Amino acid sequence: MVEHSVHTTRAAKKLKWFGMTVVKRYLTRDKDSRDLRDVHSNPEFYDKDIDLVLNLPNAQKRTIDLKVDSYYGSDPSRKIRDLCNPDSGFILLETISQLQYDRSRKVSTSGTLPVRQKADVPGWFFTSSADEVYYYFLALLNTETQLNPLYSEYVELVEGNQPTDEVENRLLRELRVDRDLLVSFSLSEARAWYDAAPETVFYGFAPAPNPSYLTLSKRVKRDQFISNGIGKSHGSIFSLVKPRSVSP
Repeated sequence: MVEHSVHTTRAAKKLKWFGMTVVKRYLTRDKDSRDLRDVHSNPEFYDKDIDLVLNLPNAQKRTIDLKVDSYYGSDPSRKIRDLCNPDSGFILLETISQLQYDRSRKVSTSGTLPVRQKADVPGWFFTSSADEVYYYFLALLNTETQLNPLYSEYVELVEGNQPTDEVENRLLRELRVDRDLLVSFSLSEARAWYDAAPETVFYGFAPAPNPSYLTLSKRVKRDQFISNGIGKSHGSIFSLVKPRSVSP
């Protein structure tokens, strides 16, 4: 396993909101904003791993599972905690969400150590019900101190079931983006590719330690994932949605 730690849950929620604000504006830039539903805070969709629901023509819908990854920084030596990390070059496909630490000492007949209480949990790559994954690389030059007040205000609005458009507009003006890139892919097609792909296309696992379990994601080269036709590159999208008052 090699270095590419995944963000802690609390930090990941913040980064996800920053990225989601950009992606939502991108998806609605040429259409009515009411055609997109943000359901990531709706308990009804938690187990489905669905964050966004996009209305399409002919009464069709597209469900989206959004992932936001800060490992896309332009400077290999620059790290801003939870907001900007050097470009990893990889897309992470989470295969095990929770690999429990608490296990029996006795080896089973299959050669494994059975869990004691909580079961292992498969990763979103196998369990998500979304039609597509939008994997958004977003490296920010802000500090947590600059963005925390906006995030706190956002959380308060969500908890009160209030509109968040105004605070999201202010966030877009505040964000200082080093680099960004949106890659989307059909989850069903990616799973079929995964099952048929030789092990040589993967580059080990990215571990994310938690207090009682380990999360594991299989690493695949981003450029190869796109060139093979599995992933679709949308390029940089922040430049398409940022307020005009924000300088590059």
